[in-house]
Amino acid sequence: MPQSAQTPAAMELKASEKIPPLNSICSSIFVPLRDDLLATEPPRDRIERLKRILQSIDYQREDIKENLLYMFEREKTRVVLRAAEMEQEQGPPKIKPGLAPAEVDDIIANMEAPAHPGKDYNLQNLPEWAPFTPIPPTASLRERTVMELLNMVERALLDLHGFEKVMAGIKNQYLEQVGVPGPQCRRKSSATRQAQRRAGRNVATGGKRRWSANLKSSHMLP
Repeated sequence: MPQSAQTPAAMELKASEKIPPLNSICSSIFVPLRDDLLATEPPRDRIERLKRILQSIDYQREDIKENLLYMFEREKTRVVLRAAEMEQEQGPPKIKPGLAPAEVDDIIANMEAPAHPGKDYNLQNLPEWAPFTPIPPTASLRERTVMELLNMVERALLDLHGFEKVMAGIKNQYLEQVGVPGPQCRRKSSATRQAQRRAGRNVATGGKRRWSANLKSSHMLP
């Protein structure tokens, strides 16, 4: 069968199709090296090796974070471009009618109504927290696009916070090997010193009080 000739315009991808969808952030870990491994002299001892590892952790964390932000920005651009293309194909969206003036008046009246005395208005059962907003099937194109962007931002924040937590834990392990306490250890030692100072003040205050009580009782002797 003769194949239909396809023009270059028909074969050309859409703008949104040129951007791959963000399915995984694993590729963000690949960052360029800042030092030439062949020209760099090997570390002289264990401490110098650990210090070089700490330096590499710092720049790798910044570069990976920059990769993550780029990937999230690219995914946002893809979602917006795809929505614009779909809207151009489907035509302008239908404008949903707003509330009738009478319904708006009823809502405002309910909001301005005084509370019933003695009635508990606190929530008894809080809904479970969902990390992502489910998109209803009846949502319009623009509503679906907004929800997709919100979900993407929530996932991005979770990924960034999780990445920072993991990198901080790795850095603390190497800091402890070098002999420098990490932030967690410093917080613990600071809390320990504060507790010791409070205990010392309590002992000193208790001794003064006992000495004062003994002095008063000695004055009361005949």
